[in-house]
Amino acid sequence: MLKLNLPAVSRDEVHLREDVPPDHPMWSEMDVQLKEPLHVDLTARSVGTGVFVRGRVSGKLALACRRCLVETEWELDEPVDLLFQELEDEEDADGEVYPLPARGTELDLTEPIREHVLLRAPQYALCREECRGLCPKCGTNLNEGSCDCAPEEKDSPWGALKNVKFD
Repeated sequence: MLKLNLPAVSRDEVHLREDVPPDHPMWSEMDVQLKEPLHVDLTARSVGTGVFVRGRVSGKLALACRRCLVETEWELDEPVDLLFQELEDEEDADGEVYPLPARGTELDLTEPIREHVLLRAPQYALCREECRGLCPKCGTNLNEGSCDCAPEEKDSPWGALKNVKFD
């Protein structure tokens, strides 16, 4: 799954179209979940001593709203550009260039695609822009109704002046 045949890429462009299921092990230990399979449509070609992969990934992610914690869907439809080159040391990879395996006939795209999805998913999702969130005292979802908690009195920076007495 998500593997390219390097000898085939060296001869001609290779197209890779796959649907990665939401329960695939590549999604374990992630803060986001897939609502449906991730559609991967890529084209790989040889460039110099490396491989350039271009295409799109699309699908729906399930994220928790940062204000009310209700599950919300987010549509992912992003272009993908990945460059794999032979590197002297894998530590030379700077995040924009991925190491090409020195030996072997397959290029595994699982981790770069996983990384791409993680970087494109919003860090703080909202169910809607006007989300009122949760009551800080009782935890009631304020989008569904109000609570009986008394509003907190905020300390005013001028509050200390109330205690000053003038003769």
